[in-house]
Amino acid sequence: MNNILEIDSDKNINIQNNDNISNNINKSECDNEGIPILSQLEISSYSIEDYYKANYPEYKIIRFRNHIFIKMGRLITFNFDKNNNYIPKLSIGPHWYLTIILLIIILSLAMILYYTIFNNMNSIKKIIFFLFVLSIYYLVLRTALIHPKVVMNKKKTLNEYGYCTFCKCYFNPYNRVEHCEDCGVCVEKMDHHCVWVGKCVAKNNTTSFYGMLVDIGIFYAFIIYCVITMVIEKKKNKQK
Repeated sequence: MNNILEIDSDKNINIQNNDNISNNINKSECDNEGIPILSQLEISSYSIEDYYKANYPEYKIIRFRNHIFIKMGRLITFNFDKNNNYIPKLSIGPHWYLTIILLIIILSLAMILYYTIFNNMNSIKKIIFFLFVLSIYYLVLRTALIHPKVVMNKKKTLNEYGYCTFCKCYFNPYNRVEHCEDCGVCVEKMDHHCVWVGKCVAKNNTTSFYGMLVDIGIFYAFIIYCVITMVIEKKKNKQK
């Protein structure tokens, strides 16, 4: 399924860059992949569009009013870090609608639990209940929005000799890089593709994902505890 190969170290790949931009950049201003290091450049006009047209012409640039989005495979990326070669910080995956459904389900279950169990609980338990709901919401959104770390290297280095024929990118095979057919990109330290968070769980959002699962598990334990204490209190009141 993953069309990923390890290639010979002497093989090169031809990258089509924007000559008008690339010719104005010295080699000392580029990283070991030949990609300009923007923090070392003094070119105020070197915009996101210039950068991606020069280095990643296969990525689609989407303009919405004054905002720019980059389509990588089936990911829509945004909020770019200019000091880190315009690497996107956030992205929305192809199954974004399932994340919305998940959030609706969580809210619906929270409302049912509140009006059936926690409505008659003391204020401390109510506060803990709402804190759990808010933290789960936060971790779901964080996992769904954080960019999972897409492999973007278009030039081979000493350590990056793996090659994906789909993405036409090089990578270090020891970084657990896999090509995701759902997202249409190669991601680093791939864990799995989760449709409920809309995209891959990989290097940048793995901690948030498993934090969400732990949070949900503790929340269930808290609900069971509250139900048990409620039943015990009712039995004591009946005995009186």
